[in-house]
Amino acid sequence: MVQKRKTEAQWLEASSRWACKTQVNGKRKTFYSSAPGRRGKAECERKADAWIDAGATDDPRVQTVWAAFLEDIKKTTGTGNYINHEKFGRLWILPKLTVKRLSAVTLQDWQDVLTEMYVAGKSKKYMQDTRGAMTAFYQYCRRNRLRIERPDALRIPKDAPEGEHKIIQPDKLKTLFNVDWVTRYGNKEQCFFIHAWRFMVLTGIRRGELCGLRWEDREGIALHIRRAFNSLGEETKGKTKKAQRYLVLNQMMKNALTAQEANLRARGIISPWVFPDEEGGRLDGNHLYKKWVPYRKQNEIGATLHGLRHTLISISKSDLPSELLKSVVGHTQAMDTYGVYGHPVDGEAVRASEILEAIFGRLLQ
Repeated sequence: MVQKRKTEAQWLEASSRWACKTQVNGKRKTFYSSAPGRRGKAECERKADAWIDAGATDDPRVQTVWAAFLEDIKKTTGTGNYINHEKFGRLWILPKLTVKRLSAVTLQDWQDVLTEMYVAGKSKKYMQDTRGAMTAFYQYCRRNRLRIERPDALRIPKDAPEGEHKIIQPDKLKTLFNVDWVTRYGNKEQCFFIHAWRFMVLTGIRRGELCGLRWEDREGIALHIRRAFNSLGEETKGKTKKAQRYLVLNQMMKNALTAQEANLRARGIISPWVFPDEEGGRLDGNHLYKKWVPYRKQNEIGATLHGLRHTLISISKSDLPSELLKSVVGHTQAMDTYGVYGHPVDGEAVRASEILEAIFGRLLQ
């Protein structure tokens, strides 16, 4: 049953402030406001009403619990995750459910949010992420013993648009590995990040993972991918728990790293980062993208920076078994035989590395 405040705020002459004593479900609390006149009285009573909605009642409004849910997300996950959940709530979930009590939210209410997104032309991935936020909100409510219907069996229309990742076609792949300059103000300039882009294609590494690579991460014939930086510059352990992995380096990958060492040495840059910025500092993924744009336009390469990763996936899926491909790009658990420098490297990972080298050797011949 929805609880309501039964008292009004009273002016206390002794302390020159308003006070509103509230009692709900055996809980008591007094709220105060020092603002004079009706404004202070109203402020005091609003505080009491908010408390009733948030905790003293077992059926608060969605907007109240969503605010608490976001605070929990902020404390327990990364800032990027909080920003996404805040966006899903502000743009789609709260406009339809904000004033509803938790117990009044139905499966159809959840479905109506997704339907509105579909009508607005949102992508299937965006709708799936929003559905994930709904499920996370439900789980938060359950942990706090708040009654709400589970957003189960929610349908995303099969014909919802799917974002396509443009990849580098074979002829443009040859361009990437042969053209290392860009025209600027009529003059040719060598691309500082050319080896970074080539390494992304050869390994399928994510942009944030590339920015987090340090020379110390190279352990014998393997490269330990153990950190990443998100778009906000925050260090993370990767996009998922499966992102941390070991990558066996084939000769083409080794050549790219050797060329990067020579590139830094020629510019007098000493840095702990494998692919630093032009000053030797930690590379920002947004900066890497800005430098990619003029190069790809000049060479008519349609792929975005993330498309470099998808290029590897696309050209190797016919030759590389699914499980091996997933282990390379971080879609499954890394093999623990890679743990320490000098330990034997898992035979399957070596096989994946050799297959990739053969694929690129054929395409770049």
